[in-house]
Amino acid sequence: MSNPLIVPVAEVLRRPGSRRELFIEADVEGLATSDAAVLGPVNLRLHLESAVGGLEVTGSLSAEWRGSCRRCLAAIEQSVDLDLREMFSSTPLDEEVYAINDGEADFTPMVRDCLVLALPIAPLCSDDCAGPAPDAYPVNQPEPAAEDRPRDPRWAALDELRAGQ
Repeated sequence: MSNPLIVPVAEVLRRPGSRRELFIEADVEGLATSDAAVLGPVNLRLHLESAVGGLEVTGSLSAEWRGSCRRCLAAIEQSVDLDLREMFSSTPLDEEVYAINDGEADFTPMVRDCLVLALPIAPLCSDDCAGPAPDAYPVNQPEPAAEDRPRDPRWAALDELRAGQ
């Protein structure tokens, strides 16, 4: 089975200014962060354009992800939608340009990079999630006023100096 994320681009590169539009649906196995994982296929809508020194890729990416709420541990399923703008080159000079090898662009590294950055590090089921036991472990408590907080005894010497002024 061939990888749908490896696309021949030699024809686009041969003619400066030429364009090509692609619609790709591909599975990206095992793509996850510590608290979120991609579900099912990733959908790409890409526009390839021959540019000086390579190929400019613009478009969008969408995928579903699953994770657990960091407070109540409820299962969360949401989608991520991203706009893309990346460069590919046969002779990439830095890490921000993806490689074209033998007239083919492999979009797998680009998809992985974009999705890992878009997945939440610590997902919440909702902004006002109170957690599993809100009475025992309340969240969003107001900070005590400065005069109500206990003083650190290590600052006592400075307090004495201020009192002497």
